[in-house]
Amino acid sequence: MNESAKPVILVVEDDPDLRTILRMQLTCQDFIVREAVNGLEGFQSVQASVPDCVILDLMMPVLDGFGFLKRARSLMELVDVPILILTASEDERNKVRGYQYQADAYMSKPYNLDALTDEVRRLLAARAPGRS
Repeated sequence: MNESAKPVILVVEDDPDLRTILRMQLTCQDFIVREAVNGLEGFQSVQASVPDCVILDLMMPVLDGFGFLKRARSLMELVDVPILILTASEDERNKVRGYQYQADAYMSKPYNLDALTDEVRRLLAARAPGRS
């Protein structure tokens, strides 16, 4: 697949091992992966270059996932970018809050890599028409 035709996925995750696993899985599935170690770095990354999808941890230093969501959804150019929350939190309130902050999907850790990839593909397919 042509590099420019590959979807860009931003992984916002503070755990370096999980970032590596996600990068390896998604790269093997023909995605381009960018990484950020916290919500602030992730937000700066989406401002510099809008990805096709974001995989977002909730519990991170500097700026947590909710802070990222709130900031990202306030920017017009990020309104239609699908955001998948991927978190170790089993607190149902976090799931509700994530959807209130306009996350598009929610998965709990541990997760199945194939199911995660399928969910990313589903989110990309469901994007607003006119986005590439």
